[in-house]
Amino acid sequence: MAGLALGSAIAAHLTLRRIRPLRLYAGLESIVAVFGCTLVFGLPLVGQGLRPIFQAFWHHQELLTILRFSISFLVLLLPTTAMGLTLPVLLEDPLLYRRQFRGVIAACYGFNTLGAVAGALLGEGYLIRRFGLPGTGLTAACLSLAAAGIAWLFAGTISSRTEATGFQFSLGKQTPWKLLLVSLGAGTLFLGLEVIWFRFIRLYVASSSTAFCTMLAVVLAGIGLGGLAASAIRVSRKFLPLLLLLAAIGTLLSYVFFPVPVLQGDSKAFHIESWPEIARLSSALMFPVAFLSGILLPVMVSCVQEKLTNRMNSAGLTILFNTVGAAIGPILAGFVLLPRIGFQSSLVLSAAGYAALALLTCEKQSWSLRRSTGLALTLLGGLFLLILTIFPYGRNETHFENARRPFEVDQSVLQKKVEGSADTLQLLRRDLFGEPYYYRLVTNAYSMSGTHPRSQRYMRLFAYLPLALRPESENALLLCYGVGITADAFTHDPGLKHLDVVDISKEVFDLAGSYSGSEYSDPLRDPRVTTFVQDGRFFLQASPDRYDIITGEPPPLKVAGTVNLYTQQFFELMHDRLKDGGIATFWLPISQLTTDETKAILRAFHNVFANASVWATCDLEWIMMGSKGPLQRPDQELTRSFWSEAKTRSDLGRIGIESPEQMSGLKKSFGSRRASNR
Repeated sequence: MAGLALGSAIAAHLTLRRIRPLRLYAGLESIVAVFGCTLVFGLPLVGQGLRPIFQAFWHHQELLTILRFSISFLVLLLPTTAMGLTLPVLLEDPLLYRRQFRGVIAACYGFNTLGAVAGALLGEGYLIRRFGLPGTGLTAACLSLAAAGIAWLFAGTISSRTEATGFQFSLGKQTPWKLLLVSLGAGTLFLGLEVIWFRFIRLYVASSSTAFCTMLAVVLAGIGLGGLAASAIRVSRKFLPLLLLLAAIGTLLSYVFFPVPVLQGDSKAFHIESWPEIARLSSALMFPVAFLSGILLPVMVSCVQEKLTNRMNSAGLTILFNTVGAAIGPILAGFVLLPRIGFQSSLVLSAAGYAALALLTCEKQSWSLRRSTGLALTLLGGLFLLILTIFPYGRNETHFENARRPFEVDQSVLQKKVEGSADTLQLLRRDLFGEPYYYRLVTNAYSMSGTHPRSQRYMRLFAYLPLALRPESENALLLCYGVGITADAFTHDPGLKHLDVVDISKEVFDLAGSYSGSEYSDPLRDPRVTTFVQDGRFFLQASPDRYDIITGEPPPLKVAGTVNLYTQQFFELMHDRLKDGGIATFWLPISQLTTDETKAILRAFHNVFANASVWATCDLEWIMMGSKGPLQRPDQELTRSFWSEAKTRSDLGRIGIESPEQMSGLKKSFGSRRASNR
């Protein structure tokens, strides 16, 4: 968004002299194609190349965060800046210049956004699955180059128009600051609403890449169709307050009348994965306001253009303010509003923001009841206040209850609820004879982890398997904390001197003290444990430390982004952070994978770890284990000490492992590289 804003800022000051706008547009599309495609192939190499710098700043986390942000910003800046320039430059070309400006900007904006819908659906639904990320990047680059070629063919050698006059920022009377502030506010509110909507609807739908793509496509379709509607109807500045009030009312009513799915008794009924159903729910919640937003931007651009005659400058300036707001909105919603006041209050606040923008755009004569617009404005304002008065402010508890209801069939009760910066977490507790029996952590609409005795068997083996084979281990790294079972197992080993725990969610660590039981203690209270709120991939890339044991228990593979933790590149990072002879264990949920997916993951793991094996625990929750170098025979004295230690022996007995022979019986075939085709 910052890059798009920069491109719009350049357009706001740019003067085209002896260059045809269509040819400049062709050059911009070529930049987007080349540098956008380069990112797909080059970004992994950038991370590897900057690794020594990241490690040098590791003990200065604040500076490291600033460095990461700056690098990300600069890497994306050039192609996104070119994108931000394309629409304003296109509007300046003589082919469009003779046409009515409002209709041109609305039609271009609408068709451009509908193209984004096609790109999102085609990319997620076909290209990535068929050709992978590299093939999808090349396809997108070819489409941009095709657009550049078409523009070049339509362009003449020299524009026949006289040179344009660049717009300069000033506080003069001609500067439409009020409209520009409205553009800024509208961008902030709408992009913030996207984050809030997505957070709310994830209480009902799967947090998968397909679900995200479907929701994004609905939003973009609303914007695109709104843009086309703005090109077909005549909307002047006096209608801006009405559009903003309709957006405020639509924000509230689409939430109030959200069509809650009906629970059919299936434990996954509120974890919807069907894209038609996701599209239906998304349309009911997001489409009305997205459609109005698609109308708003072209109207604001045309209103600014009435003050600033140059089309490219007026479009660039208006889109600049709108896009700056769009960059602010998600940050404000994700890191301030959602963690502090929750999704429902954030929705109400956003609706109030639209109403405030409506007041800002009003003029004195707008409230005259003698005019149709004044009467409509009064009626809509009264309707908005009425809706705020009768709004069901307790409705959010119903949605939280719906998300956890499938997991309450075993008489579990809500222990704690947290709306964090990334997810909505609900901790459920099941009691037996008046004491806590097990806990379940529901993330959005999915039971992500739990302390059920059956589940504890494989979670604790993530720690005990490598500890038994390498009893001399002094330090370990745990990627993904969950409910802390694996961390608890590590702390049962008195020989372990240090344990680093990495999780991307701060709220997961905050819940660590909420679990209690006769055989469970909060491992984060152990002085040997250090926590990091960090992305596991970056932690492995940037941390200079090496470990005897690294274990990973990421979220289920259907959760968007998790698949990146099952790649050969990620396993290589784990391998690199191990000491010689160190051991890595990683979750392999057979029940959630197809045969081909399982083979692909095993192949990636075995390509990195020559000495690899698979261990069957329970309920098809398997463990991949690999060592860096040949696996050494453990010291017999240390092994006897490991099995004779009271705390460790008791904990192993609790999960049905009372002797080394029982643990050995869990091993499945995998073997050396010569057996890699198994």
